Amino acid sequence: MKKIAILAFLSLAVSTEALSAQLDVEINPGKTYQTIDNFAAADAWSGNFAGQYFAAPQKEQIAKWLFSQKLGADGNPEGIGLSMWRFNIGGGTLEQNGANIQPYQRRAESFLTKDGKHYDWGKCSGQIYFAKKAKQYGCGKLLLFSNTPPVQWTRNGQGYGEKGDNSANLKQDCYGKFADYMADVAKHFGEIGLTVNYISPINEPQVNWDSNRQEGSPWLCSEMKKLLVELDRALSERNLETMIYFGEAGHPKYNFTENAYGVPNKRWKKDPPDEHPNLIIKKFFDPKSKFYVGDLKHMPKFLCGHSYHSHCKNAEMQQVHKSIAAEAKKYGIGYHQSEWCMLPHFKAKDMDGFTPDWFSDNRADMQVALAMARIIYSDFTNANALSWGYWKAMEVNGDHALIGLYPKDGRLENGGTVRANKILWALGNYSLFVRPEYKRIDLKGADDLNKTAATAFASPDGNKIVAVFVNSSFECDTAKISLPEKYADSKVKAFRTDTNSDLANMRVCENTREFVIDPRSITTILFEL
Repeated sequence: MKKIAILAFLSLAVSTEALSAQLDVEINPGKTYQTIDNFAAADAWSGNFAGQYFAAPQKEQIAKWLFSQKLGADGNPEGIGLSMWRFNIGGGTLEQNGANIQPYQRRAESFLTKDGKHYDWGKCSGQIYFAKKAKQYGCGKLLLFSNTPPVQWTRNGQGYGEKGDNSANLKQDCYGKFADYMADVAKHFGEIGLTVNYISPINEPQVNWDSNRQEGSPWLCSEMKKLLVELDRALSERNLETMIYFGEAGHPKYNFTENAYGVPNKRWKKDPPDEHPNLIIKKFFDPKSKFYVGDLKHMPKFLCGHSYHSHCKNAEMQQVHKSIAAEAKKYGIGYHQSEWCMLPHFKAKDMDGFTPDWFSDNRADMQVALAMARIIYSDFTNANALSWGYWKAMEVNGDHALIGLYPKDGRLENGGTVRANKILWALGNYSLFVRPEYKRIDLKGADDLNKTAATAFASPDGNKIVAVFVNSSFECDTAKISLPEKYADSKVKAFRTDTNSDLANMRVCENTREFVIDPRSITTILFEL
């Protein structure tokens, strides 16, 4: 294949004396891998409060940051162009007398009336606001997800589990009711112009969710299959095309191993081994397994899972992701990374790419942004992920979230101000430019997560090439990019996220012949015919 070097120099770059290395990067659009489905984030839990109580300008700003695909007059993006929105179907703990989930903004509404017999479609109005805004801005897909069955149908009457109990917090005679409820919500959403593409009925079944920190329920394998069969029935009866988004393992290793932490889970000792929610891919997608669900009408040929606990050491992370890809390939299914955010209990010394002071600037600073970018790189290149999802879109003080909410007097009901966190713009390096139906394409010459690593994608018509570079080191790199001859006259744009830039448009000087990848930065380079 005849190639030509496409080279440029980004303004604001340091002198060549400071450059540590040159990367000879070769992009081959002729060699393709997976097709990208979406980039997503979730409205849980503060989205309902923000949508109801924050002033119109603040709500509009949140929506623009999350969903806009436009560039401003200065060439800087207005938002990050998410292509899927995750809507939390709450368990009703917000309106429940005696609910003790703390903090209170983690309590969620349900569309069920208190007697569990009727629907109140006026509930969750704040969430509906953002779901409609997502559609308005061109976010093409909508997913409904449940963390707990409605409290009217749980065994303990609460939105979280019992200590020492690994079984689903759902009454035996309510599996069909729960499935009908989720399908009815999807049907209603369609009637108000919100097409539901996916329903995720189970979240992190490996966790027992026995504390009051949020809604949640554990699940055993037979219980999961029972619910999936019921949900498949309910969707079919309503003639819905909605598909089931299944898996959501809390640790990526549970997709292919028995013991994610290297030792048996003591909590599972009382349950039969085959009931343990591990080896998820094999148990639910091997036709020989008694838990097989691959033949359900509404079950697509893919599994979704979370990337928590995989960001500490780069080498281990890449191996875990390769193992997921190998196991998924073994059973002929795809893989979606559906949820990640920085967890609070990790120390800098235990993680690659972090300095001792990382925690001082909240979990939304540039160090976390780079960690997220490394995970995205590995999920796409090693796990062959079809999508990538962040956890919370918004939260009080920005904790774990893309956007920080700062309420008056500490109460979301009083409204307040909003602020975009660094991780919002870091995610935008991917989500704004790598659109649904883009294919990951071959890129060689930048694959060191301790220094600089890059991924490349091509539009369906082949007229756009997107390359995202993640430089985790404290030194500059240069990137000499070669592409096929057809791209010799392509227009070039570049956008950078670092400590001082938020997905900023970087002027490209056409007369120079090198891309500079700044230290501790995420840089997106767009070639367009």
